[in-house]
Amino acid sequence: MPETKADQALAQAEHHLIAGNGQQAREAFRRARLFFHKDGDRDGEAIAMTRLGEVDLAANRLEDARSGLTDALSLFGPESDPGDRALALHLMGELNRLDGDTRGRDHHWEEARHLYEGEGNALGEARVLRAQARVARESKHEDRALDLYAKALRIHITQGHTFHEGMILREIGQYHRTLGRADLAHEALERAADLFKINGDRLDEAWSRLDLARMLWDLGDMENARRSLTTCVRLFAAAGHLGGEAETLLDLARMDAKSAPKAAEKMLRQASDLARRAGLPDLSERATREATGLNAA
Repeated sequence: MPETKADQALAQAEHHLIAGNGQQAREAFRRARLFFHKDGDRDGEAIAMTRLGEVDLAANRLEDARSGLTDALSLFGPESDPGDRALALHLMGELNRLDGDTRGRDHHWEEARHLYEGEGNALGEARVLRAQARVARESKHEDRALDLYAKALRIHITQGHTFHEGMILREIGQYHRTLGRADLAHEALERAADLFKINGDRLDEAWSRLDLARMLWDLGDMENARRSLTTCVRLFAAAGHLGGEAETLLDLARMDAKSAPKAAEKMLRQASDLARRAGLPDLSERATREATGLNAA
């Protein structure tokens, strides 16, 4: 079947998104909608508006996102793909969350979850569960948050989605840390880091090990904290993430400030330079300040 003008416009929109051209992507999604409308394809029109709403939501253009998603949901019919409608509902629920509309948020997310579950879209269902877990966590509903995280985790384990499994485990580890459950936090963060390592994901492994190092430091386990921080520096450098490398060097320097002030000052100068190159002026200035303070002492 030949590619239609609507299909071409959708492909152009996605290409612009990948290239970081948000405005051109939005214009292409609008063109796609017009072409779908001319063809009498309501589902295609709804999909284009859902993607446009998603882009506007990510750019914090909330009123534009609301308009696009409302149009999308009005276009979907009984015969529409449940997964396409579920995505629009999930995004509308996220918009409700940002608006502080808890009733609308819960309604849209539950409906989206039901649709995903009904069509066997495990990844979509887990995505909604994760969003619900985060809200429960922020609302101090500890048992509900952990239960929702556990459901999302089981889905990813069953489906073999090791990357997503690692992301959920990292959030669980961070949550246990805030609750003062060091053993559970350690276990979850270590598992997350190992999964990212298996997947060759150096950056997420580095962030997980940085969480772990900071927890160990808080617990007074300086030897293992230092070992983990040293690993993080290597991982961030290999991933080319200057900001993460700078943050980790700052932590290492603070750890060594009393016992090895000269080495600590050198790390702080390096951290400042990395942060400056990464476009993180606040972090750069902080590292410079601390280096100057060590030198003066």
